[in-house]
Amino acid sequence: MVISLSNISSQKKSTFFAAPLYTSAALLTFEQQHIFRQTWLYIGRAEELMQSATVRAIEVAGTSVLITHGKDGNLRAFHNVCPHRAALFCSEAGLYQLKHLICPYHAWTYSLEGDLVGVPREERFASEFCRSDYPLTPVRLEQWQDFVFLCFSDAAPPLIEFLGSIPAALNEHFTPQTTLLLQKQYSVQCNWKVYHDNTLCDYHVAVAHRTTLDVVQGPVSRYQHEFDAFVNLLYTPTTKDWRSQNSVLAELNDRSREGFFTFGIFPNLHLLALPNGVIAWLRIDPVSVDQSLLNLEIYGVPELSPSIDQLSQDFESFTAEDMAITESVQRGYASGAYHSGPVNQLEDRIVHQQQIIWQYLQAGLQRARSSVSPEIAALLSD
Repeated sequence: MVISLSNISSQKKSTFFAAPLYTSAALLTFEQQHIFRQTWLYIGRAEELMQSATVRAIEVAGTSVLITHGKDGNLRAFHNVCPHRAALFCSEAGLYQLKHLICPYHAWTYSLEGDLVGVPREERFASEFCRSDYPLTPVRLEQWQDFVFLCFSDAAPPLIEFLGSIPAALNEHFTPQTTLLLQKQYSVQCNWKVYHDNTLCDYHVAVAHRTTLDVVQGPVSRYQHEFDAFVNLLYTPTTKDWRSQNSVLAELNDRSREGFFTFGIFPNLHLLALPNGVIAWLRIDPVSVDQSLLNLEIYGVPELSPSIDQLSQDFESFTAEDMAITESVQRGYASGAYHSGPVNQLEDRIVHQQQIIWQYLQAGLQRARSSVSPEIAALLSD
């Protein structure tokens, strides 16, 4: 549903996170456990993720995970830990061509479907030993449009429900010709929440991106916001100049033909879609309290979308602007002089995501209350 820009900030007095939530090194480990391991996390498109390999080892939310391509053609995810004595099957991240997963410690052997199929000296275990009692520990894996998401929690809703209005809004943007055109990674000297806030900020576009994004999005008076449980949207009709310079996918409905979709997705993800077939994922991974990795993937239709050189130039331009801003903001938070300012209606999407983050932090505080440090308890006090 379309919601006016006054929706969130006018419902009640809203404020932004206090500076220590961006500068406390102790909070990052808590966030990994109680935010990132409690919800869906985007890891890539299946084709690019696996590249015809049968196993991929990756690090997700501080945890080593194996993605396997089984004989049945399905992708699965498992913790990269042998159930016998906790050795890692794959000690390095990367792609592997394997028919089985063999533990390097005692050679327990698993199928790519996660079943224990071989145990050396099996007769020397107790008589009640049963292979079926020791499968690999699974991690939830679901896909939308061949984009792969993982979730460590059984409590999270199904992925299609988590994504809210995104599938209905963007399904027509994908064609059989849609392919990965560009992939980049940037190191940014700011807390992951700083960069996430900035990408949700619709107040700064006309100021900081006057010659880049603002040229596509046009006047603020035409901005539209939508809010779901875990997702929010800025929809902006593209400008006349932009439409005159770009082709449009024939399959799109009128709203999609005329608009730029910018989705913010809890906890650290953004999805952009344009009528010319360009689709971009921006994922912000925490590295330390004041460093993040910005992962960019741009998909498009080679015969229709702008050239790779043009896309690279366009995204480099506004990314450089955002990096300069967010690194400056991080220094401002660390100065000790900042106190939370007022919320503009154009910052409602920041408030929406911060409310979700706060809810997850509070739930984590309740779960870990007996063991949480005094610093974390003070940071998360109401």
